[in-house]
Amino acid sequence: MNLAVRRFLLFFFSIATLASCEDPTEIGIDLQDENQIGTDFTDTITINTGTVLLTDSILSFKLPPTQAGKLADPVFGTLKATTFTEVSLGGAALTFGENPVADSLVLTLDYSRIFGDKNKPVSFKVYRLTENFDEKSSYFTNSSLARGTTPLGSVTLVPKILEKKKSFEDSTAAEKLIKIRFDKSLANELVAQSGGTPLATQENFEKFLKGLAIVPDGDPASILALNLIADSTKLVLHYKNGTEKKKHIFRFAQSSAVSYFTKFEADRTGTAIAELDQNTEFLPASQTGGESYIQNNTQLLTKLTFPYLQKFKEANQNVIINRAELIIPVKAASSSFLPTPPQLVLYQTNNTNRILRGVTGSPLAVQQNRVGVLESTAFPAPLMYDPSRNRYTLDITNYFQAMLLDKKPNDGLLLAPATVTANQNGSAQISQEVRPYRAIISNTPSNKVKLVVYYSKLN
Repeated sequence: MNLAVRRFLLFFFSIATLASCEDPTEIGIDLQDENQIGTDFTDTITINTGTVLLTDSILSFKLPPTQAGKLADPVFGTLKATTFTEVSLGGAALTFGENPVADSLVLTLDYSRIFGDKNKPVSFKVYRLTENFDEKSSYFTNSSLARGTTPLGSVTLVPKILEKKKSFEDSTAAEKLIKIRFDKSLANELVAQSGGTPLATQENFEKFLKGLAIVPDGDPASILALNLIADSTKLVLHYKNGTEKKKHIFRFAQSSAVSYFTKFEADRTGTAIAELDQNTEFLPASQTGGESYIQNNTQLLTKLTFPYLQKFKEANQNVIINRAELIIPVKAASSSFLPTPPQLVLYQTNNTNRILRGVTGSPLAVQQNRVGVLESTAFPAPLMYDPSRNRYTLDITNYFQAMLLDKKPNDGLLLAPATVTANQNGSAQISQEVRPYRAIISNTPSNKVKLVVYYSKLN
């Protein structure tokens, strides 16, 4: 058996060994005798990082949870979230009886998460929309709708979550609900429409009450994830017929006919990334202390480049990549203020710093390390956050081999927050992660981004 054949067979044995290992240090133990199986190792391929700002629209339409609040992030600056929502009529041809008299109108909001300082009070004002949702339009994190200038009501409270909750949908998630008593004028308007055209159908009702804007007010404190589908989230009209007290409940996202979205606004004044204000602008980590940044809903992404990959190719021609694992460390203790995204994805990019897309318009993400999916967009590979090691990892063996063979360009990759959901047929799909997570990626000499590569030379 000649040397080439022997190495070819040993390569497959090494693949079987590698498949059973998750930790690169374990792989090193299995492959210590390089002379025996012809396997080499490197983790010194230079990877440069930096932060990219994209101002492209991020879909927010009907993506729960909606959010409202304002927080002052010590690294990313101030983030503000505003909820825009329609209101469900809660019936048809509503009538409040003979000679109804309005008593009050109270908005109650449940919430399932507090992002930011949990001990500071939050303040909100609610406004009546003066612009309808357009059923033919989608709404994004930078979208807005016109609203009145006088608030319907306001509130200040210290939010509190139950220590134990069953799920995100649990309507008892908030121990202290947000309750906002509206000015009585809207209650009077609603009662005056009893049995009339505005309360006949949902479509008519939306012409009368176009919706609400829940706007943060006061000093930055926290952003709340609102639970619009909870039973305890409601707009309650209290009224009387004579001496009899009655009420009608208007709902929100429990009805599929109700539209909603969250708008996010970022102010980075005074931060290390304050100069990022133009679309596709890039700030190298060398100018920010070896750090780069990722923030949900504002399109702050981290870019990875491999500037000296050609030198590796020239020094190691005719190689088979046994395994290439990308290790991306998160700055220590940086998740104490806001959580780190549970998942990231890697998108292809180029010198324009945009996310590249295929002929169908789907984003070109690095695919799972499996046979026959390199050119697909149906098998995106998630980078899972490992809190015990404070890092993300991803096996990019096929993609790295393709770059060496010039089947994939070496133009850089964009790290972006996302949720990758597996389908029953084994494929997967990417959806937007809307919670205000963020990550600080470390690429310093003592804690750098690495590509751990095991490879075999064929001749």
